[in-house]
Amino acid sequence: MAPITDEQVISIIRRLRFLAAELEDLKAYGEMDYFQYQTDRKSRRNVERIIENLINAARDIAKILTAAEDLEVPETYRQVFIQLGEARIIEQELALTVAEKARTRNILDHQYLDIKWTLIKDFLTTGIANMEQFKQQIEQRLIAREKEKGN
Repeated sequence: MAPITDEQVISIIRRLRFLAAELEDLKAYGEMDYFQYQTDRKSRRNVERIIENLINAARDIAKILTAAEDLEVPETYRQVFIQLGEARIIEQELALTVAEKARTRNILDHQYLDIKWTLIKDFLTTGIANMEQFKQQIEQRLIAREKEKGN
């Protein structure tokens, strides 16, 4: 395991806390349907913003870990997650899944409601669990680092 600095750990922990809070907020919309998404502008904006926040926080964590591991800086959000899997920082299957979820952020900015809804519904259905798994694997990595430091 590469020597991640205490400053990087603190930065990751801050983002993990933010990620946890955003996940809790998003769970309130777990039963959202297309009608609500289409007609309730406030809920639609909240859900879209929370998803963007989750993806950004996860991406920031991934970038910090990429720097700590002295890995090549990827060009896209998607690649940064795949790189974490290839470096065995997180499980490869999760890396691919989160990489696909990362695409959602860009699409939210540029697509119509019906196209967005497909991605939103997928995120509400599977993305919450994927982000929780990402959070857990990063936390486990930090715990392993602390144990290693103690030896």
